[in-house]
Amino acid sequence: MGILWLGGWLTLGFAVTALLAPIAGYAPGILRSKRLPPLYARAVARMKFGKYAEAEAEVIRQLEKREDDFEGWMMLAELYAIHFNDLDEAEQTVLEICDQPRTDPGQMSVALHKLADWHLKLRDDPDAARRALEVIFIRMPGSHLARMAQARAAQLPPTAEEWREQQASKPIPLPALHDPLDKATAAPASPLEVKAATARAALLNARLKNRPNDLSTREELARLLAGPLNQPEVAITHVETLLAQPDPPPEKIVTWLGLIAGWQIEQLHDLDAGRKTLQRLIREHPKSPMVFTAQRRLLQLDREENLGKAPAVTPPPIRIKVDPGRAGVP
Repeated sequence: MGILWLGGWLTLGFAVTALLAPIAGYAPGILRSKRLPPLYARAVARMKFGKYAEAEAEVIRQLEKREDDFEGWMMLAELYAIHFNDLDEAEQTVLEICDQPRTDPGQMSVALHKLADWHLKLRDDPDAARRALEVIFIRMPGSHLARMAQARAAQLPPTAEEWREQQASKPIPLPALHDPLDKATAAPASPLEVKAATARAALLNARLKNRPNDLSTREELARLLAGPLNQPEVAITHVETLLAQPDPPPEKIVTWLGLIAGWQIEQLHDLDAGRKTLQRLIREHPKSPMVFTAQRRLLQLDREENLGKAPAVTPPPIRIKVDPGRAGVP
């Protein structure tokens, strides 16, 4: 009204614009209010009390707020797989998650790796786990996620029997970087242990001919060779083959370097080679928990070397005073 009074009817358009512009600016925020993200605290609480049906209903209720929420769908899939023992429904849920347009490649990889875990832990089915991993490198060819999935799929045994055997068998304990202050000499293997280790090594060698990139099989064979079979040189060759694999897990690299260093120092008595391996471990993996142990081992090696180089010191003769009045009694 003020604009019209000052400018006359010629300013009517400007007056209407000044009146409606604030309304147009605030209208989207009022008409399209920001939707709150789903909250799954109630569902988690119900799962902790074993009320899985109520937890499922709560997750579905939260998903109605945002139908493409990755966390909610994965929680629902885990409920089906772990608590309802319905792995088929869980697999269908995971595949639907992967088909959603807003699911990014990282989330897709997490979902399919989780599905592979369920197939292995709940059904001992490496074939189904391998099929779940294949979806990753089919949909994301050439990516880092695809290479990781391929590496994991290559480690899976071909049959359920081999998978169960792999889970049941334990590696031969051979600490690579034990505390040098608590060093103990390992007892030699008995003839029965050597015979069993030889048979097991032959089986592992046969598997490696068909699957040369099977990391767990090659590591078990290396531990057998360095342990009861007393062939540390061959064992180190196998571990070096593991280190040459593309994209090995970082925690495995640290373990393998520790094994090599331990065998070089304790079995081959090659202190220079062991020292170089320890230095490589510290240099390439400075944040690993094993770095502290490797540093202590290097310090112990330096101390032992310095003690070995120190010249022998002849103790001074002991002079005994004899009382003349008590001959022969010091």
